[in-house]
Amino acid sequence: MCLVLIAEGVLGENLVSLYYDDGELDDGLWIDDMRGHSIIFTAPCDNWTLSSIAIYGKRTAEPHSDMFVIEVWDENLNLLSRTTDRSASFFGDEFEWALVDIPDVKVPSHFFVNFYEFAGVYVGVDLSVGSGRSLIAARNPNRILEWSVTSHQQNQTNWMIRAVGYSPEPLISLNVSSSVSSSDNPVVIELKAKDPDGNLKNAALYIVSNESQDVVWSEVKPLEGSETEARFSWPGKIIQISNSSLFIAPVFAANNVEIPENVSSYLAYSVPCTLQLEPGSSSISAIAYFGDDGKFNALIDVLGVAHYFSKDVLNMIAPDKDYMNYMGNNITLSESESIIVFYKMTLGPDGQALVPLLPIGLSKSALFNFGLKSEIAEADPGEYLAAVVVEDWAYNSVSVVGSQNIVKDV
Repeated sequence: MCLVLIAEGVLGENLVSLYYDDGELDDGLWIDDMRGHSIIFTAPCDNWTLSSIAIYGKRTAEPHSDMFVIEVWDENLNLLSRTTDRSASFFGDEFEWALVDIPDVKVPSHFFVNFYEFAGVYVGVDLSVGSGRSLIAARNPNRILEWSVTSHQQNQTNWMIRAVGYSPEPLISLNVSSSVSSSDNPVVIELKAKDPDGNLKNAALYIVSNESQDVVWSEVKPLEGSETEARFSWPGKIIQISNSSLFIAPVFAANNVEIPENVSSYLAYSVPCTLQLEPGSSSISAIAYFGDDGKFNALIDVLGVAHYFSKDVLNMIAPDKDYMNYMGNNITLSESESIIVFYKMTLGPDGQALVPLLPIGLSKSALFNFGLKSEIAEADPGEYLAAVVVEDWAYNSVSVVGSQNIVKDV
């Protein structure tokens, strides 16, 4: 899986970093002779511009050479760019991220980044889950060599090398129709978006409390093309989650726009959460799914393990399975023992953050959706702002905030 980071700090502002490592150093490795560390990347869009290479490394105790070479190849191993510099200018005695600027180059869909350090630099190695994209390369002629690292298997190894680049970001504007919102007269938020690359992806609305900075309402709409408009509305509501005795609010929940049609009504909203299967057990990051009717229908952790499907969902995805057998063999949640922590989102000057809310228990069995339900409730009276974040398929993300406060009536 290609991970993407909106680059900050050492990677600079307004850049995107493509990477396959988890950011945690497990080992370091230098390669001798004329061989180099190589990674094959997939560009996020057509005509993506590669501008820098980030390398997590340190100098060897007795470098064989103070020079290094970075080459960028296309998928046919043709040279697109070459940069030569001194390792002492970028690497020290401890592992750190080094950002090496290269001449801007438009890269194809798949491209190689090769780092030849001539036994002068240890490159960080991540051994968590291999992407299969870390290779060994050689020049003159350009070629990919057989894997010869005896200490690590290729399918478990990621070089800590990242490709940093950019593409034109969308231009957006926002119009808020009214300064007052209520159930009878929802405020309407109109978005206009243009993208030079024509690869708009989606827009997310956030309604933010001026007092608490909490996001009390959100909605996602898909976008496409190079120029479009989207229309949102907010009826002065929040989303809360309850069991038989406790209400948790305001919960951050996102509507799902890419769920298969046959289960879209059952998995209409996704809610980030932390799961504790039983008292004293480790916490597991997960996503809970609720239907249009508010029923709790699924819980899947970040590794893709399904801890729970409701009978309705199982009937849609596996109609031949007996739900009682499924409950006994597959559902890990337990009534009266498992606990879920949902989150609220805050959106302030320092960016967005997920803040844990009170833990909530499961009050019923799987046959009754564990007693959890999402509900729409009235927002507190006060002043709110509308903010919209637009993303494109190049991983650009731009935001705009409405120019006027929205007053929620009593």
